[in-house]
Amino acid sequence: MCACCSSRAAQPPGLRSNRMTARTPAELLPGITAAINGGDPGEVVRFFDEEACFAMPDGTLVRGHAQLLAMYRQRLALRPEITTRAAKIIEAGDIALVTNVWSTRLRNGTMDGSDSFEGVATLVLRRQADRTWRILVDST
Repeated sequence: MCACCSSRAAQPPGLRSNRMTARTPAELLPGITAAINGGDPGEVVRFFDEEACFAMPDGTLVRGHAQLLAMYRQRLALRPEITTRAAKIIEAGDIALVTNVWSTRLRNGTMDGSDSFEGVATLVLRRQADRTWRILVDST
């Protein structure tokens, strides 16, 4: 297990079980993209494993549902409109590696003086006991 995922985070109050689910690794990106574009931080966080780790561009690690929820509340206040494309999916047992090509346009403000961004993210997904897939590591 990587250092950023070494502690199990408790689910914050008000975070319900998955309404939108990913039954395959290929279903995860369209689901989380819809949740981000819909502006609901709680729905976005449901696509993450309880032990998830999100690596920020500056190297800061956001760990667990509570920290992810706080981060997405801030980010979604900018009303991002994101597009995603799975360039590659490699599945091995209960783990999958996804290369995500993305672009974002902010509709309510800027970050670091810009209102549009693009990049490539590497995601590690883990299959859950209920057979759904969630993000374990997101290196955006």
